Amino acid sequence: MPRRASPRHYPQARLIALFLFLATAAVVALLVACPPSRAPAAPTPETPPTTVTPPAAIPPARTAPPPSGRAAEAPPEHPRPERETMVSMIIDDAGYNLDELQAFLDLPQPLTIAVLPNLPHSREAARRVLAAGKDLILHCPIEPMGGEDPGPGALRVGESVATTESLLAAAFASVPGARGMNNHMGSRGTADPDLMRAVLGYLRKENLFYVDSRTTADTVGPRIARELGVPFTERDVFIDDEPAVDPIGIAFDKGVSEAKTRGTAVMIGHVQNRAVVDILRARDRALTSLGFRWARLDDVMRERERKPAQ
Repeated sequence: MPRRASPRHYPQARLIALFLFLATAAVVALLVACPPSRAPAAPTPETPPTTVTPPAAIPPARTAPPPSGRAAEAPPEHPRPERETMVSMIIDDAGYNLDELQAFLDLPQPLTIAVLPNLPHSREAARRVLAAGKDLILHCPIEPMGGEDPGPGALRVGESVATTESLLAAAFASVPGARGMNNHMGSRGTADPDLMRAVLGYLRKENLFYVDSRTTADTVGPRIARELGVPFTERDVFIDDEPAVDPIGIAFDKGVSEAKTRGTAVMIGHVQNRAVVDILRARDRALTSLGFRWARLDDVMRERERKPAQ
């Protein structure tokens, strides 16, 4: 017959069970009161995250350098010449009409405006040129071949030095702010050494420069300017001998070619020809993207003095 547990062991078992129950309850209470810490959630950004660029829009990775050690690079969109080339533009015959002039003053590139003297709009044209930030010179009438009248105050062969200087002083006074001059017509006068020595002597005394428009291949202006130490330069291309757009574009491109060869080019157009405005506007960005610079006459004269044509 099996033996039953002694009643005296029951209190001890109850105590053990009670202890285990209380311990378990205490652990549960502790977990409820102090739950395990969790990693803080990432804050919500103030702006939406950046959209990932599709693979087609991502530029390709740079390839390893070639054996020479130079990094491989894509060729530029517009090849640039090895050195900067300068194109300078003179607009002749201002002073007759202010509306024609304004179209040129509105262009962004540097321009030199040559204003005829002693006309009803000469002084106002000069004021507007300077206000627009363009360069101003006197477009001085000088005697041509064939007896054509070059305009009021023209300089003529055979006049005394005093008369020439008086006419020049009056011409510059009617175009205030002009820093130099070029010739209007003058195919006879610019070939005459006596007249040009008087003209260039006056410019030297007044610290003014001279631009020879080269209306004749027989001009003595550059030679005498060099002898007297007068700052000077010469015109390379008349762009609007023919007034239509296509010939103007061809002549302009000839001037650009001259600049590429020589490093500088001086071109002349005329204020009464609206097609010149269109060409200058159309060529503006193309020239600068190819490394050309629209230059002031001062810059061209300094560059040509530094590096004379061979």
